[in-house]
Amino acid sequence: MMFWMFQIFGCGDKPTPLPLDTAVQDTSSESADEPSTEPIGTDEDGDGFTVEDGDCDDTSPWINPARDEETGDGVDNDCDGRIDEKWSGVTLSLAKQGETSSLVRLNQLGNVESELPLNNDCIPRALDLDETTGGYVISNNNMGVASVSSTGDCQILIDYSEDEDNTDVFGVLSLPSGDILASRGNELIKVTSTGSVESVVTWDAEPAIDGEPNPNFQLYVWSIARNLVTEEIGLFGFFGGFATWHEDTGLVLHRTVDVENWDGRHAYAGAAKDGGGWFSLLYTSETQEISVAQFDETISDWQTRIVWSEADQSAQQYAIPQGITVNGDNGDYYVTADVASYSTVFRIREVDEFIDDLYRSGSQPSWTFFGIVSHY
Repeated sequence: MMFWMFQIFGCGDKPTPLPLDTAVQDTSSESADEPSTEPIGTDEDGDGFTVEDGDCDDTSPWINPARDEETGDGVDNDCDGRIDEKWSGVTLSLAKQGETSSLVRLNQLGNVESELPLNNDCIPRALDLDETTGGYVISNNNMGVASVSSTGDCQILIDYSEDEDNTDVFGVLSLPSGDILASRGNELIKVTSTGSVESVVTWDAEPAIDGEPNPNFQLYVWSIARNLVTEEIGLFGFFGGFATWHEDTGLVLHRTVDVENWDGRHAYAGAAKDGGGWFSLLYTSETQEISVAQFDETISDWQTRIVWSEADQSAQQYAIPQGITVNGDNGDYYVTADVASYSTVFRIREVDEFIDDLYRSGSQPSWTFFGIVSHY
């Protein structure tokens, strides 16, 4: 399906809290017009973070978005939606054409801890952890949804490979309820553990009609992610669009694309950072730049965080991006990509813009790393 699209178009650091000062200060000499330094909103514990800023416990100054997680105390110290978490590595989907595909678990140092072969000819693309079972959910070769047990038993739940109108299934998410959300380009669907399918929301995903740009085009969703705090679902459009969905607010389009004046940016994958922030792996066809960008809702556009291109004269210049995840503890990015006949996982440190290979496969042209997910 993507060939006709190309024919048409061509080819964090945590914030620092304000100091907690319990001393009585004389403010009588301050000008009435002097801007206030007090946080706007409710800040009962005086830690410099309001409830509106994401302070999940406004009764304790030791709990706010700038704190580090203290494992073992049963408290969400950093207000990121996880309790006692410690980033411990990644799992990536390894699709092997003509061979048995697998899910590969890497530790923090990039060493392979385990490789889980998949049965039933499952070919994993996007993936997510299934915390209700200890396994995974996958987009099966971008044409269905499957669940994977901790022993590699791959059960295909839905299969659109014979659908004459639309075979596409891209992003997948496992929900705490045990249900699965998946994106189909023009639709968000919910898949239950028994395989029943419910349409959650739809949008206009046709960039062109009869060879002419479609003025009503909204976005063609390629991947999805979940904000653990707000439970919003981020919808990342392949042509750079972005939307969110929540059962209370419905679909909110934050950025649509003018197909006649498209800027050439492709969003290959998206991720949500623990505690907030939507990130995408972008490729700009005109400049051949690959970048990690964060969505800025105030300007309704992507803001570059890290970028590399052919001008870098490094291995990354040949990379074909695939998937992205964020280390919620320190904000580093982990990106899967094809580089010539190799597949690799790039570790990208935002603090010094250093990019290196966390892990690289042997030279296997028929192997591809696609989705990637963090472990805690």
